[in-house]
Amino acid sequence: MKWMVIVQCIILLSYFVQCTKTDDTNFLGSAVIESTTIQVATTAQGFIAALYKDEGEQVKMAERLAIIDTVPLVLKKREMLASREELFSSVRAKRQEIESIKSDLEGIKREYKRIEWLAKSGAVPTQQRDNLETQIESTQLKLNAQQEVLKSIMDKDAVIIARIEQLDDQLNRSYVTATKNGFICTRYRNVNEIYAPGNPLYELCTYDTVYADFFVSQVVLGSLKLGQVLRVRVDMQKAGDSSAVFIPGTLTWISEQAEFSPKNIQTRESRNELVFRIRSTIANTDRTLKRGLPVEIWR
Repeated sequence: MKWMVIVQCIILLSYFVQCTKTDDTNFLGSAVIESTTIQVATTAQGFIAALYKDEGEQVKMAERLAIIDTVPLVLKKREMLASREELFSSVRAKRQEIESIKSDLEGIKREYKRIEWLAKSGAVPTQQRDNLETQIESTQLKLNAQQEVLKSIMDKDAVIIARIEQLDDQLNRSYVTATKNGFICTRYRNVNEIYAPGNPLYELCTYDTVYADFFVSQVVLGSLKLGQVLRVRVDMQKAGDSSAVFIPGTLTWISEQAEFSPKNIQTRESRNELVFRIRSTIANTDRTLKRGLPVEIWR
């Protein structure tokens, strides 16, 4: 009986080894889950008036994350609006002055036509007609000058409008919003700190799609192609039992250059060989995969 038990154990052991070897041929490498990160920043400047999210919290696209002090910009905009109102008063006054000059010019022209006929008939001296001609020319020049002044004032209004639009743009940039759905990985600043343009306020990580980079040797590289479906093995524990779950992924990137094995590479091949970096992109709608989670990549 003992020898029969021993034979059965040997058969089971050989079967286990054979299965392990078969599975080993499908193993590609170990990796760590990564996600796309976005540095949330703005070009506004001033102290941080409000921060609405903390690390680990979920955010949606266009959701407000922070406010940079807007008081200086609001006061500057009020100043520009007051300057524009003052400019409107000047425009109204200048237009009334132009209308007055036009009215004087029309009166002089009517008088000139009447005098011109009388001068030709000898009823009035020609000098009186010449004086009216001079008045017409002088008044026309005044009218042209005032119209140029009005145009100059209107050009100033265009400059003020452009400046107000710039202030509105800066005000919009003071309200920092999320550019994608995700969650806050890192918060770099606190409320009431001075913020300089371009520095990140948050690091936003996406969660709907993640990826894992791993390394394969040249021998294995020939059997892989872009778009190939891979399996991502994740160790999970349910009801006290540890088990492995395979999640489908897609091979989306293959490095064109070989490199020496990094020190932290986890592969079952020799570390002295040249390897190629491969990327598998995985849909993560249920958020099973987390950034930094160790996984294995299988065929």
